[in-house]
Amino acid sequence: MKVFILIAALMLELNAFERAHLIGSWKSVVKSTNNGTLTIEKEYLHLNADRSFSTVILVSLQKGDAFIRDLQIKGSGIWKVHNRTLVAVVNKIDVPFAKEVYLISQASLNNLAKNFENRLHREPIRILTIKNVDRNSLSTVNEASKQTHYIRH
Repeated sequence: MKVFILIAALMLELNAFERAHLIGSWKSVVKSTNNGTLTIEKEYLHLNADRSFSTVILVSLQKGDAFIRDLQIKGSGIWKVHNRTLVAVVNKIDVPFAKEVYLISQASLNNLAKNFENRLHREPIRILTIKNVDRNSLSTVNEASKQTHYIRH
C-alpha cells in the first residue's frame, strides 16, 4: 500500500511538473516554399497559469517583388494538459491585418487572411501530443501528425 501511494504521489508530481514547464511564452517559426512563393509562419503562444492562452500567428509571403509582411491572426481560449496530451479550445478569434503589403491586391489579401483565419475556425479544439518539453523547448504533434517545435520566448 505504501508503494502504491508513493507511485501515485510521484505521478501527480510529474503531471504538475509538466504543467509548470508549459506555462509561459513560446515561439515557433516555419518556412516553406511552394511554386516560388516563400511563406514564413511565426506563432507566438502564451500559456497562462490560469489555463487561459493566447496565440498570435504572423504570416509573411514573398514571390518576386510582391510580398505581404506579418499578416496577423489572434486567437485566445482555454487549455488543459493531461499526461502527454495538451488540449486547447479557441474561444475568440480577432480580425487579421497585415503590417505591410506590396503588389498584392486587396482581394488576394482578404482571401489569404480568410484562409489562415479559417484554420482556427475549422479546428477550434486542438489536441496535441507533447513529444518533448523542457525549460527552453517544446515539441508537439497534432492529429494530422504535423510536428511543431517551439522555443521559450
